[in-house]
Order: sequence, then structure tokens, then C-alpha cells
Amino acid sequence: MKKLLMTVALVFIPVMTSLAQEQGELVSSETGVSYDRLADLLSQQQWRRANDQTLNLLLQASGRQTQGWLDLESYRTLPCTDLEIIDRLWVEYSGGHFGFSVQLPIFLETGNQPGRLIDETAFEEFGDRVGWRQEGEWIFFKENLIFSLDSPDGHLPNPRQIYEVSGNRLDFTTFAQRLVECKIGVSD
Repeated sequence: MKKLLMTVALVFIPVMTSLAQEQGELVSSETGVSYDRLADLLSQQQWRRANDQTLNLLLQASGRQTQGWLDLESYRTLPCTDLEIIDRLWVEYSGGHFGFSVQLPIFLETGNQPGRLIDETAFEEFGDRVGWRQEGEWIFFKENLIFSLDSPDGHLPNPRQIYEVSGNRLDFTTFAQRLVECKIGVSD
């Protein structure tokens, strides 16, 4: 019996060590926020829950859990490390279909400029391309998002708490500026 336990231990310990190394904790060096739960949800393609978790993580990273929503100043100062981790996870687990770095090029291609409100029709075209508008209208509720890979490129994450008629143009334009500053979705 002692020999059997020794054999099991010799086989089991290296396996556990390699798993721990592969599944290293994803923690932001800037904020200390853990991204392990998001990685788990995305690895299981639980897009709806991952989208909700993304909002929670952005609130944690910005220190706005109590408020429950991000204001313009929060978008302007979101830590780059946290945005990079979130984006990398979404891109990786969706095969390049979802992520902030997928959304930003579409935002730019449709004539929008980060940090500047240019043209409402350009932002509407962006909303149409990523599926945040349906039949010419902004979707109001996150339940109307498509939580599958059948959705348009860049459809997720869309971690807004409040959905407005305007599609939150100023918020996203400000957020897009932060993505550029953090070099997320920007070609060198």
C-alpha cells in the first residue's frame, strides 16, 4: 500500500504543478484586481456572464463599485493593465471575434475619432456594425445583446449598466480615447 501511494504521489504532484503554472493567477499589477473568474467564464463561452463580470471588473479597477456605473473621468483613467488583461482574455477565448481591440478599429473605420464627438451618423454606423443597434434603433437592454459567436465582430464586451437612446456616444468616444492611450486595438 505504501508503495502504491508513493507511485500515485510521484505522478500526481508533477501534474498539479504544471496545472498551477498553466493556470497562473491573473491579477492586475496596477490595481490588484483578479481576472481569474473572467477567464473561467470566457473559457466556457459563458458570454452573458462574462459580459456582466467585465462590468464588475471595470468598476473594481476604477474604484466605482459603490456607484455601480462608470463616469467620464473613470473612462479617462481606467488602468491600462486592466484593460489589456480584459481585452486579451476576450480576444483569446473568442478566437478574435470579441474584445476592445476588435471594437476600436471598427469605431475608427466608421469615421469616429477617439475623444471627439464628430458625427452622430458615424457613431450610429459603428453601432450597426457591432450589432448594438437593431432596425435603426439603439438596443435599450443588455438582454437584447447576442451572447454567441453568431453576433457581429466586436459585439462584446458591452459592459454598460445603463442603456440610453444615444448608445452612450460620449462614454464610448471617451473610452475609445483611453484604448488608444493604452495602445489597445491600435496598429503600430
